[in-house]
Amino acid sequence: MSKALIQDYLHTQGLKLPLETVQIAYATLGAVFNLAEVKDLPSNLWQDTAHNVDAITFLPESDDNHAFLRAVYAVLDTTLHRFPAKVALYMAAEQTDATVVEAQPVCLQRIWHNQFTLPAVLNQEHAHLLAHRAAQTGWAYVIEDAQHWLRINELSEDECRLGFSQMLLPLCAPTGAVLGVLYVSSPEAHAFAEEAQAWWVAACLTLADALFHHFPATWWGQQDENDDDIPTGN
Repeated sequence: MSKALIQDYLHTQGLKLPLETVQIAYATLGAVFNLAEVKDLPSNLWQDTAHNVDAITFLPESDDNHAFLRAVYAVLDTTLHRFPAKVALYMAAEQTDATVVEAQPVCLQRIWHNQFTLPAVLNQEHAHLLAHRAAQTGWAYVIEDAQHWLRINELSEDECRLGFSQMLLPLCAPTGAVLGVLYVSSPEAHAFAEEAQAWWVAACLTLADALFHHFPATWWGQQDENDDDIPTGN
């Protein structure tokens, strides 16, 4: 992903973060994704299910999917070691009819989480939840005091209990289509300082790259595109 695209994401989302810090984190996490050195996941995610990789419930077992999920976990695990948090990664469900994709309500499927209490699937029934709204609108939310958001009716009590600090970052394709949402929370208010925000944004950008390249364009209800036009940090 180019400097211009990273800058565009920050500007579009209203995230006033130092570009260089995001770039460095993005380059680091891109290398982590490519290496995918993971020691604390079972050798076969579909056979040994003692983990929190929810994607095995909707992705078929294959070498490609196994390598992809381990690489995704490596990115999240690396970021979590720097900035501990509760995390859930959601991706948009496969579109079944590209001709009516704009009319279809958003449905999110959880790829991975670390004891996150939101449902594994977020659909139209969850349209009141901020995670669903982030996917529907493509807007990021950075919440420094969830109690305040609860008082102004922007969060429910259940959402507030996820953590007093929250970040909801949409994963976007180069076209602007929303591919998923990265949900990060902390039990403390004002928990995510500038560097932590920059690293989680970098994780979001890295994972957006990963999703966009791993799944065919038809998954997202789009036409196939020329790979030469697709920016990548990998």
